[in-house]
Amino acid sequence: MNRYLKTFMTAALPAVVLAGCNDFLKCSECVTDPDSPTAATSAQRYVASQAALWETMNGDLARLISMWMQTMAGTDRQFLSYGTYVIGNGDYDGEFSRAYRPALLDLKTIEATEAESGNLAFVGVAQVNEAWLIGNVADIWGDVPYSQAAKPDSFPTPVYDSQESVYAALQSLLDQAISNLGAGGTGPGPVDLVYFGDGDTQVQLDKWIALAHTLKARLYLHTAEVDPSAYAKALAEANLGISSNDGDYVIPYTGAQNESNNWFEFLINQRFGYMSPGAKLIDVLQAADDPRVDLYFVAGDSGYIRGAAPGEGYDGVLAQVNPGTRGAADYKQALVTYNENLLIKAEALYQTGQAGPALAALNEELAAWGEATDWHAAVTLPAKSGLTGQALLNAIMTEKYITLFQNLESWNDYKRTCIPALTPAKGKAEIPGRLPYTATELSTNPDNVPADPLSGRNWNDPNACPAP
Repeated sequence: MNRYLKTFMTAALPAVVLAGCNDFLKCSECVTDPDSPTAATSAQRYVASQAALWETMNGDLARLISMWMQTMAGTDRQFLSYGTYVIGNGDYDGEFSRAYRPALLDLKTIEATEAESGNLAFVGVAQVNEAWLIGNVADIWGDVPYSQAAKPDSFPTPVYDSQESVYAALQSLLDQAISNLGAGGTGPGPVDLVYFGDGDTQVQLDKWIALAHTLKARLYLHTAEVDPSAYAKALAEANLGISSNDGDYVIPYTGAQNESNNWFEFLINQRFGYMSPGAKLIDVLQAADDPRVDLYFVAGDSGYIRGAAPGEGYDGVLAQVNPGTRGAADYKQALVTYNENLLIKAEALYQTGQAGPALAALNEELAAWGEATDWHAAVTLPAKSGLTGQALLNAIMTEKYITLFQNLESWNDYKRTCIPALTPAKGKAEIPGRLPYTATELSTNPDNVPADPLSGRNWNDPNACPAP
């Protein structure tokens, strides 16, 4: 397994460098790229697409969103600007392109190759990855290339599909994936570094099926601000989703060379002081006397845990991300979990008029913290009682805010519910709802890139959250 993990970690690096190629959706000029070898096997392509997924979900975008959600703060150099919403078209160019090359092209190739060979389970795994990656791009940028994006010879400058149509297409794709995962075949085998586990193929595929349902529930929630009926659909999917922490999708970082967690590499190994814990998350945890404040953070030179507000520079006394847990080189980063699935259920139950079951789901999630997992130590959290109305929704979404520390999904939750209440950076009216389209797309696909104000809202999020 370590051999594959080393291959994965080193494969992640060239994708960033190659993001500057003029046409990132066409790889004919990049055939010598180790992420996209001309005669690569499906296993090799899956390693590369895994690299793209992990880097996308746990790299620069995760750090940016953590600053906007005030679980972290930019406290030095350009991160002071990023944390106060000063973003240009070129700043996250590589993050946009990575989902398409190598990821989407590799995944589409896997799907075609493995369908022809009859390994439909592998097709299903690739489809789940595709939906996850492209869904994330649509979450962040809104209207994006998809229907023509993996056909570079036919469509070198692909059209931008509406965010609404992309979400609908991805829901259908996940339905196909679930069907394929149960239709026979061995799947990706040991190159699946998360779910292959002890080598039991059926257990592996069952976990992918559950993950697909949880991702469907996520996507439905992302449309609930404009379509409240999505809550019932999200609940139905979450009921089929990840059912225990054994099914969590967790990146298996080891801490060895080229196998370290992205947050460790950035916060401790390379850019100490550029980012610090956010005052808002620390305040939420301390106000509730929540033991996770010590699980996540350690005191700075001041001797106590103090976070930074947006735009506040590093002063040497701010707290740090705990180097023994969330800041460790070998920290196993969770991307989708049983805990999140329970909180999806809790919100969806509440929004469909089922307050009692919603409170029960919240308490089930709180109790789940009592057992150690790959991604957290055991902590005791008291059950909630007597909560109804807005107080119950606040409790559900605040718990999700805490649980999703370092996770991109917290931004989607905030845009939908405006919980917890966040004060925008000084001089700013609101927290951004999207990122600007990238410099590469503006220069190579100008006829199709939509009009792009540096601020604005996506289709699924028409209303900005009010400042408290």
